[in-house]
Amino acid sequence: MLAEWAIPDELLQAAPASPFFFDPTVFIAAADEALARAGDSPSDAAARESLPEGGAVLDVGVGAGAASLRLAARAGHIVGVDLSRELLDVFATRAQALGVESTTVEGGWPDVAARTSPADVVLCHHVVYNVADLAGFADALTAHATRRVVVELTTTHPLAWMAPYWEAVHGLGQPDRPTADDAVDVLASLGLDVRRQRWQRRLQMIGESDADHVARIARRLCVGPHDTLRSDGSSRRRRHPTRAK
Repeated sequence: MLAEWAIPDELLQAAPASPFFFDPTVFIAAADEALARAGDSPSDAAARESLPEGGAVLDVGVGAGAASLRLAARAGHIVGVDLSRELLDVFATRAQALGVESTTVEGGWPDVAARTSPADVVLCHHVVYNVADLAGFADALTAHATRRVVVELTTTHPLAWMAPYWEAVHGLGQPDRPTADDAVDVLASLGLDVRRQRWQRRLQMIGESDADHVARIARRLCVGPHDTLRSDGSSRRRRHPTRAK
């Protein structure tokens, strides 16, 4: 299903900048917001319920620590796995400031699973939609958890909200799958005891100004921030056929 989200080569070649950009400030801001947020989310509560005092946490896709550092007061050791060395360094610095021991593992999951220690609780927040082989990914998560795995993801793909913009700018339809339902189906097919809880939190756009938001959206759409739409909603750029679903 993830292949259906691929951007057509013609758009990629004409894009003023690659839409596949990495902005560490987004992950750092997300961690700031998570650490400042009062009260537990259902994901936090599930993790705390299974984490013994001074226990070990493994956070796959740790970023700057948005998921696991909320457990710092209870955890004795947090292992963070991420592709970004920059974010791992931010995570380690924050863990030290919070008084919890940490270890960082640079690389993709499950590629680095063999050199990653098991933990009481394994966290994996907002990573699943980037995983092509969810079964293998989940098996490795499960094998590393002695008590519980807590996975958090949005109900639909995190970029699904951009579908109207793709249609308006390029005349390009977007897929409506995979969804959280698809992920649950895969996990259940592995024989896992999947306990699902739905909850809501207001969507927040990360950035210093509206101009930041516009620039980020424009880049995702393979256009410049000053490309505009006609009054009828059509694009000044050439339109493309709707992708078959």
